[in-house]
Amino acid sequence: DATIGRKKMKEFLVRLIYVEMLGHDASFGYIKAVELTASQNLVQKKAGYLCCALCLNPTHEFRFMLINQLQRDLSSSNHLESCAALCAISKLLTNDMIPALISQVIKLLKHEKELVRKKAVMVLQRMHQLDKGCISHIGDMLRKTLCDKDPSVMGSALCLLHDLIRLDPKMYKDLVPSFVSILKQI
Repeated sequence: DATIGRKKMKEFLVRLIYVEMLGHDASFGYIKAVELTASQNLVQKKAGYLCCALCLNPTHEFRFMLINQLQRDLSSSNHLESCAALCAISKLLTNDMIPALISQVIKLLKHEKELVRKKAVMVLQRMHQLDKGCISHIGDMLRKTLCDKDPSVMGSALCLLHDLIRLDPKMYKDLVPSFVSILKQI
């Protein structure tokens, strides 16, 4: 029904998730979840992203409908919208989506809010897990995140750098003094 408000739609999507958890097919409501991600209300937007993350399988065509909205939210001036998009990307990401989103995620490494920087590093790690070569060109930026003033950003950078070092230890050998310094701080 087109007259159903967004607040009511959010409640219906929560029920849709419950129906899916019980093992029943609720694919009729997936399009409404995608539509709700465009809401101006942050709670409704998060509910739409949550439903999409939990219900859409990696080959579902609705994932590609989300790319434009994810790009808009990543470039939003509201850091909470950026965080919602980054959380959704970490759950919804496929190899096909990486080229469309990676440049905006890299820009968020320089965001003023530490929460956004941390989530951006975590999304980059997810991208690296799916495609080993996609972040090979941003080694210097990752080195800078290791020296971030916020410990949570530094911690997430350590996880990503650990994965990168396992692939090519010689490339990151110069970071040993930084790792020792971090270890001494603990």
